[in-house]
Order: sequence, then C-alpha cells, then structure tokens
Amino acid sequence: MKRVFSVVLLLATVMMLGGCYDYSEPDEKAWILALGLDKGRQNVLTVTAVIAIPKAIAGGGGGEPAAGGAGGGTFFIVSMETPTLLSFLELLDTVVDRRADMSQTKWLVCSRELAEEGIGRYFGPVTRFYQFRRSAHVVICEGRAEDFLEQGKPILEDNVGKYYELLMRGWRYTEFIPFDTFHFLHLKSNTIGVAPVAPLAALNRKEPVYDDNTPKPKGAYQAGRLPRRGGGEIEVMGGAAFKAGRMVGTLDADQVGVQKMFFGNLKRTIMDVPDPEHPGFFIIVDVKPRYNPRVDVRIGEDDLPEISVEVGLEGTIMSIQSGEEYETPDRLPVLEQAVERAYLEDINKTVAKSQALGADFLGLGLHAKKLFLTWPQWVAYDWDTKYPDATINVSVDYRVRRVGLIHETVPLK
Repeated sequence: MKRVFSVVLLLATVMMLGGCYDYSEPDEKAWILALGLDKGRQNVLTVTAVIAIPKAIAGGGGGEPAAGGAGGGTFFIVSMETPTLLSFLELLDTVVDRRADMSQTKWLVCSRELAEEGIGRYFGPVTRFYQFRRSAHVVICEGRAEDFLEQGKPILEDNVGKYYELLMRGWRYTEFIPFDTFHFLHLKSNTIGVAPVAPLAALNRKEPVYDDNTPKPKGAYQAGRLPRRGGGEIEVMGGAAFKAGRMVGTLDADQVGVQKMFFGNLKRTIMDVPDPEHPGFFIIVDVKPRYNPRVDVRIGEDDLPEISVEVGLEGTIMSIQSGEEYETPDRLPVLEQAVERAYLEDINKTVAKSQALGADFLGLGLHAKKLFLTWPQWVAYDWDTKYPDATINVSVDYRVRRVGLIHETVPLK
C-alpha cells in the first residue's frame, strides 16, 4: 500500500507541474530591442522604445520582408512621458497590442544632457528586474535619444536588434569602441579604484566638421565629429567617462584605445606614425599588445600614489610612404622608437585626461588595492581624492616582428 500511495502521489505531483497556467507565447509579446532616455517635456523622463515586427524580419511567403512599420518595415518606435524607466513598460501596454518585454533589449541609449546630470538612479535599479539582461550596452548619444533611435535605421540588416549587436561588436576589431557592457559599467560604478566608460554615439553630421585638410590623427575623432559621407546614420566612436553615476567628460578614439589596453581588451590597432626623417610622410604599422601592461604602485612619503606602468607592444610594418629602408637590422630601431614616442604621447594624454577628470577609468586603483591589509583601510585611503595628484610614469617598448610581404624597399623608377 505504501508503494501504491507513493506512485499515486508522484503522478499527481507530475500532473501539477505540467500545468500551463502561467504560459507566455512568444508571438504575444512586443520585443523591445532598444530603449532611449531623455529629459522629459511633460514628465521626468521621455522614454523611447524600438519594438521589433517579427513577421517583417522573418519575411513573407515569397521571402521578401513584409511592409509596414517606421524602420523599413522591421520595427516601430513609441515615445512616452513617464516618471521612471520601468513604469514605461506598463504605459506601453495601453498603446501596443502585445505585452512589452525587455529580455531582448540590446541598447539602453541615454542622451548626453541626461548623462551629465546623472543616470545612476535610472539605470542602477534596473539590475533587479528579472527581464533585464546585463549584456545590454549603455550608449551615450549626442542630442536626444528619441531622435537618435528614430533616425538610426540599419542598411545591411532587416533585424534592427542584430544591427545594434553587430555595431557594438566592433570593439573586437577597432580600438575606437569601449568594451564595457551594462554589467561592467554597473560593476565599476560600485567599485573603488576604477571608473566606467560608456560608448559615445551620434548621428551622421551633414555639414563639414573641419575647415581644412591638415593632417589629423585618425584616433582624434569621436562620434558626431567624424568627417564622412554615406553609410548608416549612426556612428559609434569614443567614450563617455563616468564618476559617481554622472558623466564627467568624453574620450576621443585614441584615449579609448589606451583605456582598453590597460584592461587587456585591446586586440590590435593600426598606427599612422610620422616619419622621423621625412616630414609629411607616414609609417603605417600594425600594433598588438605583447603582454598586459605591468603596473607597479606604491604610496609615497606624502601619502600620494607613485605609479609606474610598463607597456609592451609588437607588430608588423604595413607601409613606409617615404621608401626609407627602415626594415634593415641597423635601421629598425629608428622605426621602433618612432612608434614608441607616438604611442607614449597617446598614453600620457590619456593619463592626464583621467587625472584632470578625477576619474580613474584606467583602473590603476585596482593595482593599489593590494597595498592595504583590510577593506576599511582601503576605503579610508580615499583613492578618488588622491588619484588626481598621483605621480604616473609610463614606458613603452615596441618590437617589429614582421616586415610585411616584402623584405626590402625598392624605390620607384
């Protein structure tokens, strides 16, 4: 009888577990692919949602995308005035015929105006929400986020969510896009000794950005100031530095590359180095980290940090415009030293920017933490106050590993 009773109890339990009272059909949801936040006109916030049209992305019976929607038929946009970010979801249910869902959200776009006032109270509490994925990216845009999302339509992709994802994946191929996702942004915001950097984005600027054609380093640009014609409307380049949940300044593309290198996220970059012996000509080299930067921190007698950083790089000669034979063993050090000087200049500018903003986005404080025996001692040291007056010395060692597909330069005849 005990066995029979156990079997009956087990069957009853299984039948109850198989119920579908709380089912949720995917085709009954409105998938939010991006959210934008602006200062409100009629409430605290203006929240904008980019919502996918699944049948248009999948295409009709003939394989062509279905028509309709504001984004080439694959998405539409809704903007509403609301006191908080999450209250927007409930308001959305009053105008959209499907239940709003954030589980596929790729971007959280915040206007620069709002970011400079502080976004911690808007984005921080979202980490509690069960639908939210920390793999989403926080993007700071020039102008209003609602205009940015409405005009930033994809060209190569029908799926705007994939467009957002692929565009941000560019951090793997270029030094110009920060690596941090929402998870790392939130983590660094709550950690002593490091400051977060969010990607900076803008719509394509139609009018000329610069008045002349004098040489400008490619890494000196940032979103909204990239001289170009054609392509998609959105450009992502440079970063927004944060401190205590508030945006305190912007970084150009080279400075973002240095920040990524200090965290070991830089894969490779291409440098245009001024030729040391032929003014007006460039040496183009490929640069990769040889090892992660070696950081040594000690506390000086004045109780201020003294930091030394050793950067090891290597790469390939890609082009020598002047035709100078720098690839020979006796001339190679001249090229390597030119690269070291150029990269050291970028690093020193980035370090100076970090100290001027009072935001340790290079994470040097993470190396200082080990000098303190207990957490209360580390907190009491107040790294953020000491860091702007720290002494920081950087050295760069670049080695040419390959000279490209030719082994000697032959002048044109």
